[in-house]
Amino acid sequence: MMMIARSLRDSDPPLIDRRARRIARSRPMRVAARILWPLFPLGLPAVYIGIAHATARALHRRGQRGGPAIVTSAWLGWLVHRALKLVYTRERPRRRGVKRRTDSYPSGHTTGATALAITMAYVLRRRRLISLPRAVAIASIAPATMGVYRVIDDEHWVTDVVGGWLLGGAIGVTCNAALADSVGGAARRVKALEASSRGRHHRGRQARPTFAAEVDRAYSLGGRVGTARPSVR
Repeated sequence: MMMIARSLRDSDPPLIDRRARRIARSRPMRVAARILWPLFPLGLPAVYIGIAHATARALHRRGQRGGPAIVTSAWLGWLVHRALKLVYTRERPRRRGVKRRTDSYPSGHTTGATALAITMAYVLRRRRLISLPRAVAIASIAPATMGVYRVIDDEHWVTDVVGGWLLGGAIGVTCNAALADSVGGAARRVKALEASSRGRHHRGRQARPTFAAEVDRAYSLGGRVGTARPSVR
């Protein structure tokens, strides 16, 4: 991803960017962009971070792990790509009547969608909540569709989208490796209370005297008045 960023120049976009933009500005692609417009709000941080928190909450209610990985991937998808745009400035495709912007690389919509989709697919499959084909579909189709939409909507160059796929994929893989089996703070407190309750119950069972101990105590008292103690086997 860094190698791509270093090779990009506003004054001379790569050939693949110029060709892809020529295709994106054709009439059929403009129609496709209007059809895919509902994807735009889904790629906004407030929306996909909200989806991540809702998914993590649903996992917690089911007693499943992996919620922190999903939430972290969404937040990192937004924060990391914003930080990179402060370092790598690139002008977006120029359009008549649209204000000039220099925050083209990497595509934020693509980064966030990729990071969240890869992490969510892995966690849900690991918890056996979805099938393998469905997990593969989530991890591949969602990022691909978002990336294609950003190009045909003439908001990004193809290389911006490729950078978003690479960055989002790296974030997703990292979150899965580090947090896929973790539980949230609330879940940890619940598990701690359950463990404490089991410990008290176990200690209570150990504290109760056995039948043999009760017999020993009874006949030790009876021995004071001459009662013979039978053997307990």
